[in-house]
Amino acid sequence: MKRFNIIVITALAILTASCSKTLNTDPQTSISDEEAIIDGKSAQAALIGVYDGLQGYASSQIIALDLAGDNVVNYNNQNIVVATKTAAGTGGGFTSIYTAINRANFVITKVPTLADALFSAGQKNLILGQAYFLRALAYFDLVKTYGGVQIVLDPLKYTGIKRSTKEQTYAQVLADLEQAETLLPETVNRNIANRFSVYALKARYYLYRDQWDKAAEYASKLLSNNNFALVKPFSSFFTGKNTTESIFELAFSTADKNTFYTNWLSAAEGGRRDYVPARDFTALLLDPDKGGSRSSLIKQLPDGSWEVVEYGKQDGTSSIFILRIAEQYLIRAEARVKQTTPDLNGAVADLNAIRSRAGVPLFELTPATSANEILLAIENERRFELAFEGHRFVDVVRTGRAAAVFGPYNKQLTDQRYWIFPIPASAVLNDPDNLGGENQNPGY
Repeated sequence: MKRFNIIVITALAILTASCSKTLNTDPQTSISDEEAIIDGKSAQAALIGVYDGLQGYASSQIIALDLAGDNVVNYNNQNIVVATKTAAGTGGGFTSIYTAINRANFVITKVPTLADALFSAGQKNLILGQAYFLRALAYFDLVKTYGGVQIVLDPLKYTGIKRSTKEQTYAQVLADLEQAETLLPETVNRNIANRFSVYALKARYYLYRDQWDKAAEYASKLLSNNNFALVKPFSSFFTGKNTTESIFELAFSTADKNTFYTNWLSAAEGGRRDYVPARDFTALLLDPDKGGSRSSLIKQLPDGSWEVVEYGKQDGTSSIFILRIAEQYLIRAEARVKQTTPDLNGAVADLNAIRSRAGVPLFELTPATSANEILLAIENERRFELAFEGHRFVDVVRTGRAAAVFGPYNKQLTDQRYWIFPIPASAVLNDPDNLGGENQNPGY
């Protein structure tokens, strides 16, 4: 298992333990070591294993979701925009996400029972809060991708569990976030979960759940804090590390390399270039009135083709951005439009904060401007601003526009059954009674 490199994990110096001591769990295999977490030191090591689990699935989810939308295509099939999803061929990180969940389950289950004089209640809460947050994030990533899933909370009992509904799965996400919020401090550390991370994920959660007041409330908790701010130029959030743009980012080092660059860069740069920006989207990014400085996300090669460089550090130190302040502006903008008493002026102000940073013309609000016009502008801004971070497909689906936006590329998307991913065939094979047949997502 790769060691998870954290610059400063907590004031408790959690990085005293080797990742080789963490729980190496898989939801499809038996767990033999119930006593792996026996004291504060091993609990800290196990928590690092949960972060390592997030590292293990984050990039594969981004790729799967981006290929499902209209921003990214497979290099070898560039004419196929909005890929057809199949149980055999579509990824999304399903099993890897459950690996992270099961590691979190061990921490959540075992840490409260530990009797270690050197392991204080405050230290326990800090570890538990992070584990609850990471489990919430994992279930959120599952439900937005696959719909309702199996809710596994016991690390030693993950077979014979029926799928829960989408509503039940979202309820589990919120329950874990509530726990995390009570346990974590308001400490700014952009590489580990803290209460600010909870606020940001709650804002996203409430946006997805159409709870507009709550979405705006939680986004505002970040936007009113001077520790978080948009950076200029746009590219500095990904060419740098741990900038004020970041709320929660997965940081890597030369000792703990992120190999995600190999999916995007050319062979001459040490990559395989599996995926490239779609031609139409490339043209939009290069349009100074649309993409503006977001054009820095891509680079033209000597042969005239384009590649994505957001994850392009060839020494493997590119971060993966889980939560950014730019998204919080766009969450609040959308929520303000959709609230019972809309705040169109506030929504446009948030939208224009993003557009101003990108150097594109500001959105002009006039007495004739409709709420739908603002919402479409926000949708487009999310497309550019969060272009290669796994948002586009889910954004268009959650607003009910997948048939209109993706249908012209792929008729499969005119059918709402295909607005979620299939449960992967490998997972069905391992648990056919609960994931196969009528328990597979309809249409697959």
